[in-house]
Amino acid sequence: MDRLRMTVSFRLRNDPPAAALRIPVLALLLVAMAGAGTACAPSESARGPEEDDRSAPRATPASSSTPAGPSLVSPGDDVRTIQLYGGADERSLPILRLDGEESIRLEFDLMADRGRPLSIYFDHANRNWERDLSPSQYLDSFQNDDLLSYEPSIGTEVSYVHYSYRFPNDDIQFRVSGNYILRVTEQGQPDEVLFERPFFIAEDVGGLDVSGNGIVVSGQRQPSIQPIARYLPPAEIRGAPFGYTACFLRNGRLGEARCEDRPRLTDPPALRFELPRRRAFAPGAADYFLDLSSLQVGGSIERVDRSTSPFAVLLEPDYAEFAGSSVGPPLNGQTVVRGSRAERDPALTSEYVRTTFAFVPPNERPVRGPLTVGGSFSGMRADPTLQLSFRADRGRYEGEVLLKQGQYEYFYHSTDPNLQRVLRQHLPRATTTVTTLLYYDDARLNTDRLLVTQSFTR
Repeated sequence: MDRLRMTVSFRLRNDPPAAALRIPVLALLLVAMAGAGTACAPSESARGPEEDDRSAPRATPASSSTPAGPSLVSPGDDVRTIQLYGGADERSLPILRLDGEESIRLEFDLMADRGRPLSIYFDHANRNWERDLSPSQYLDSFQNDDLLSYEPSIGTEVSYVHYSYRFPNDDIQFRVSGNYILRVTEQGQPDEVLFERPFFIAEDVGGLDVSGNGIVVSGQRQPSIQPIARYLPPAEIRGAPFGYTACFLRNGRLGEARCEDRPRLTDPPALRFELPRRRAFAPGAADYFLDLSSLQVGGSIERVDRSTSPFAVLLEPDYAEFAGSSVGPPLNGQTVVRGSRAERDPALTSEYVRTTFAFVPPNERPVRGPLTVGGSFSGMRADPTLQLSFRADRGRYEGEVLLKQGQYEYFYHSTDPNLQRVLRQHLPRATTTVTTLLYYDDARLNTDRLLVTQSFTR
């Protein structure tokens, strides 16, 4: 567990007011969000020349800001297939309505012959993902709960124990909106962390309209997207335009968060937020799609070997200069295990297989720096532990990942600008979803409330 303790980054603030005021809840909310946390794009404090000719007054001279993404404990090899989704749809993103009736479901596998009780803790964080309040300020209930619902796998080559947990419940109730991080630990040991995952609790107060401008950039086949948000604050916090921040996420990825805390007062009391043109979202490459549900040759599966333990699957190679047939339906960066499969609960009967990814770079030559594979199996992060090796005899990269039967989105990551350009050209994303998160720094609570959120797709 020492390795896990070294990776966790906590910053608890124990000096907020002793009791938080309860936030009124006006309506229900459910929006798209993705995946799983990573470091965000660097902050930029100055606007480009293209903004100089705009005469709209500023609400505040404060600079734009971008949150540092959540610092999370990554799971070790003994924890696999972490799913965190809303309701009963595995593709649904982990967003709750404050005091609503929905629930979020957490599922994961422990790679062991026998299970054991575990514990779950919940941390509140401000918009910069700094853990701030004490549990008594954001929970109307116990500070943690035990994970007691787990079952062993049934008839699988590789044994594992499947855990399932829903919240809110009778023991866990939230009283404050905002960013949250759940922490799964050894039972009763909050510092013995197995893994962490982010989720959101939002209010639905005020009026938010979002849209996006397409910006043509020389050398790009597709325009960049400049998100724009117009927000009318609720009456109880209307007045001074300070303390509001709009954060824009592309395809639900926290690592691409870009925030603006300087609203324009073009139509008071409404606030207008927009990213500068030079910080607009440039077009990205689409994610690949992998269906391991049936373990049959076809689609993206080239070969299946059931003579080994675990079973082995070799995927068809993905070519940087050819999109092929690997692009499938969007999963919101989520892993889908059950899907429409009819057999006895696939969460318990699905096999774990050694899955070999193969990627052919431009001209079959190595790219600059390391190449990694990431996807819904890694929280949509470019995980450095999933680095692929170049096979000169085959002119391609290869690497194995242990995956449970199911459906996944995945991508290849490299800092090589030439590879990034080729992927954007030959694997362009057909649609892009931008989600706006509207925060308010509430002095009464000593944290950021998540007032409302909304998405648009281009």
